[in-house]
Amino acid sequence: MPTPQTLALAHAPPLAQGSQLISLNDLPDRFRSVFPFALFNAIQSKCFHAVYKTNDNVVLAAPTGSGKTAMLELAICRLISGYKNDQFKIVYQAPTKSLCSERQRDWQAKFGPLDLPCAELTGDTDQAQLRNVQNASIIITTPEKWDSMTRKWKDHQKLMQMVKLFLIDEVHILKDTRGATLEAVVSRMKSVGSSVRFVALSATVPNSEDIATWLGKDSSNQNLPAHRETFGEDFRPVKLQKFVYGYQSNGNDFSFDKVCESKLPEIIAKHSHKKPMMIFCCTRSSTVQTAKMLANLWATKGPRDRQWSAPAHQLMFKNVDLRNCASSGVAFHHAGMEGSDRVAVEKAYLEGQISVICCTSTLAVGVNLPCHLVIVKNTVSWQGTTCKEYADLEVMQMLGRAGRPQFDDSAIAVIMTRKEKVQHYEKMVSGQEILESCLHLNLIDHLNAEIGLGTISDLHTAKRWLAGTFLYVRLRQNSDHYKLEGSGRAQSLDENIEQICRRDIELLQETDLISADRKLRSTEFGDAMSRYYIKFKTMKIFLALKEKAKMSEILSALAQADEFHELRLKANEKSLYKEINRANGIKFPIKVDLALPAHKVSLIIQFELGGAEFPNGEQFQKHGIQFQQDKAIIFQHVHRLIRCIVDCQIYLKDSVAVRHALELARSLGARVWDNSPLQLKQIEQVGPVAVRKLVTAGINSIEALEDTEAYRIEMILSRNPPLASKLLSKVKDFPKLRVSVKMMGKDAKAGHPVKVRIKADIGFINDRLPVAFNRKPVYVVFLAETSDGGLLDFRRIHARKLNNGQDVLFSADLTNITHNKAGTMKYAELKPDIPASLFPPPKQKEAVSRGDQAAKDGPGSNPSMNISRRRSVEDERSSHAVFGNHTDEFGFDGLDDVDFVAAVGDLDFNHIDGYNSQLALQTQANTLTNRQAHSPHKATLTHVDETWEPVLLMNGKWACNHACKDKTS
Repeated sequence: MPTPQTLALAHAPPLAQGSQLISLNDLPDRFRSVFPFALFNAIQSKCFHAVYKTNDNVVLAAPTGSGKTAMLELAICRLISGYKNDQFKIVYQAPTKSLCSERQRDWQAKFGPLDLPCAELTGDTDQAQLRNVQNASIIITTPEKWDSMTRKWKDHQKLMQMVKLFLIDEVHILKDTRGATLEAVVSRMKSVGSSVRFVALSATVPNSEDIATWLGKDSSNQNLPAHRETFGEDFRPVKLQKFVYGYQSNGNDFSFDKVCESKLPEIIAKHSHKKPMMIFCCTRSSTVQTAKMLANLWATKGPRDRQWSAPAHQLMFKNVDLRNCASSGVAFHHAGMEGSDRVAVEKAYLEGQISVICCTSTLAVGVNLPCHLVIVKNTVSWQGTTCKEYADLEVMQMLGRAGRPQFDDSAIAVIMTRKEKVQHYEKMVSGQEILESCLHLNLIDHLNAEIGLGTISDLHTAKRWLAGTFLYVRLRQNSDHYKLEGSGRAQSLDENIEQICRRDIELLQETDLISADRKLRSTEFGDAMSRYYIKFKTMKIFLALKEKAKMSEILSALAQADEFHELRLKANEKSLYKEINRANGIKFPIKVDLALPAHKVSLIIQFELGGAEFPNGEQFQKHGIQFQQDKAIIFQHVHRLIRCIVDCQIYLKDSVAVRHALELARSLGARVWDNSPLQLKQIEQVGPVAVRKLVTAGINSIEALEDTEAYRIEMILSRNPPLASKLLSKVKDFPKLRVSVKMMGKDAKAGHPVKVRIKADIGFINDRLPVAFNRKPVYVVFLAETSDGGLLDFRRIHARKLNNGQDVLFSADLTNITHNKAGTMKYAELKPDIPASLFPPPKQKEAVSRGDQAAKDGPGSNPSMNISRRRSVEDERSSHAVFGNHTDEFGFDGLDDVDFVAAVGDLDFNHIDGYNSQLALQTQANTLTNRQAHSPHKATLTHVDETWEPVLLMNGKWACNHACKDKTS
């Protein structure tokens, strides 16, 4: 039978790859401006009906560069047709901030005119940009940021109901460690019964049907798979040939990089065809060295043997090395270069003046610089603390740069790796690598978060939630891959799932993170674990802290956090850390043999806080870069870790541990020990050298600096005016607290505790209210405690509320004479003049474990202070705190809840401190501790037994509050 022929008629729709191409004329006029072409390509046309004509969930697996993003835009157009703009939110998730930024720029231009504003929600989002979220219809974010924010919102279900379209870019990151967060977020949305539509894009993977099974057809037909379209390499606009070369090397990653560099000329000669190329290198310095090597190689060759041409004219760059390389048609490009040089390199490459760019993986996203040949020179890159293999997503993005549709019909991509890695990359580039889940690696952490949100309330709902995950889909296909602890080989999948859920729920209960009174609920500890993104192993360490923990013990717990488990103390680093352990700036030297990751973490933290100098000597200097990288990783984590410790100790009412944890929090924020002369570094233009000069001259605090005349400061620092005037103006804005306490009355009956009513007055003595310092908001931490370590009151107050000072009222039941302290830098002390005869006889102290604190209080207890309310991730700041930038590993450090809530007022999400929903009330009852918000109010009592008020002296200073000190000094 003859093969049927297709008639090419002038009036017939065009065909490509056997598919009838769809014209933009099939869309309403207002949507046509979104798409910069007249016809959808073969992939887009084949998916058009499923994406634009139905509300089914869709999974699209296709090669990079095949136009998949247009399908997300088409899904948005479909949604607009059915809703008014104020009735829905669209969430777009991509794995990297760079992808999010690129999408935000593109979609704001496309959908802004359609009255669909876009807002980017990542760690780079600043406070001003965040305000746009209030009116945004499209929220562009990363899985981690979205997970973090949705964990903290009051009305979780209302949020899910507003999100009508969830767009997932690069869904194949499910196989990476970070994919567990994406999986948890999507499964969370599915389990709360929302009517959200999912559209997921993936690179070519062999089991895309598993993604479709996971997402389901729609919210009502989860048992049916989503609509799925899969396209192979034939649909790529430019045919891409891929080669993987493996080389033998027994050395480290840097020596292997040299091996790859030596093989480059051979690879270029074989594959470049004298066309533009891009070479991805593992470090910034490698980009420079590789560019220099290729430029020298070109210069030594004759015109016939050269693989690329020289520029037609001289190219001007600020960087001398770049200028020299460019004369040979070679350039390098990385994030550490001058911005003007980066732009000039991109421009010269697009104009054909530069033929070879040696760059880092950052150039694979954002800037469109297509080329004929891409070479990935070594498959590792410098990531945080060490060289690590690229994520598969990064490699695919780099390979995606190959192909110039306007010039070529083919392109080439080359991967240079170690011999043992060849098979992995051959599978990856051919789309044969099975997509597996990573959720099992931290399943207990996600279970705890879902219990806190109310998604899981018992074993049945835990099983239902887990059955809605991609992990469950893959367990049915390949259970041997996961080797889940607690599951049995002879059992069915459902029995295994039940056993896993039961085991993790029991572990959470044993650790006091959840309780099972009628239904599963988070305790305050579980809430803190979820709120601060703490790992389960870390939480166990924090909850094992001794009563009245010293700062050294809190620091030790911090250093043992599972978040630092990859920071191994290598054998060749021991001499360095032994030397650091002997340095003057180390406050708590380690007295055992250095061997554990925790030893390394503790010493790095103390090195930074103590302002220690890095040891001299060649044997130490070679570890300098690694040390800085390790330090950066540690300080990405420590801020949320110490906040979690503070919250746990507040719940336990251990004021001694709270005070020590707050002091450590301030020190970590300032990167100097609290009350250390290094606090002067918080003032701009005062560095370590200036601090040493000032301390030598007797100026060892910010207060002392403020009291020093300008001419003397300039003389000490050997600087000219107006330096001192500028310094003093900055010092004037530094937050300076005042605090006083009064006893407003007492109720005393013989044989009963004496109830004392107390008023604390807190405020600032600055001329101008320090609402912010160094561009960060100022918060005051108020702590009231008894002399025996009992916590009476704790609260955080924004400086804005202290314009005229603020009275804090609280009471204490005293069984002995007490002292009260308030604040974290300034304190006031109260010694009530109460006869000893009024106090009850001492009782035998009961042995109560810290885990039984709730039982100790009893369900009927009703303390009057506000000490265990739910709080947001705010910086622990007082007058000693630093107000600089904190970096977070998930990229959401710049975004406090208070800022977010202000920005999304249209969603009616309340700040977590005002969390008074039924779920919160249940949590409060469950933890069996005081949850009553104790708002400050004006006292009407007039009886005052004893009072200490700050007194302004003739010299303009405030009198000391301490009872035993000279008031006039």
